[in-house]
Amino acid sequence: MGPTPYQYLPLWARVTIERLDSCADLRTEPMLDELLEAYAKTYGETVDGQTRESARHICRRRFAGSYTEPVRPDEIPPGALRLVRLAREGVLCAGDLVATRRLGACEVTRVHTQQSIEVKSQSSGQHYLLSGLDFGPDARIATEQPVSDAP
Repeated sequence: MGPTPYQYLPLWARVTIERLDSCADLRTEPMLDELLEAYAKTYGETVDGQTRESARHICRRRFAGSYTEPVRPDEIPPGALRLVRLAREGVLCAGDLVATRRLGACEVTRVHTQQSIEVKSQSSGQHYLLSGLDFGPDARIATEQPVSDAP
């Protein structure tokens, strides 16, 4: 059975999706699940699997550029680096999320060279240097110019 269309979801599930629509910072799968549980509880109901999967499906389609799901390590080929979330399109910088098969989801703490970055594992909190990366021949290190507020 496929996902339930938006208009046939319970009111509390539609409210959850609209809540994510109003605040981009909430657009993660764990937050969606948490809000679904909270709103369902408010209405005296429980979240069934069909409703949960339908809400996830709708969020993946509606918020394609900003909705994040937990990274599944088995989906990442060995030796590959997956870009999970970038603050700016096409620019890898500190604070962005990447994932590897062995480490899972990691936060970029520093870009050292065109072929190496330092990351912090979200599960263990340990720092790792990932080197031997290939971002292509056009990759370059760019330093941000500080923005001056002076008149």
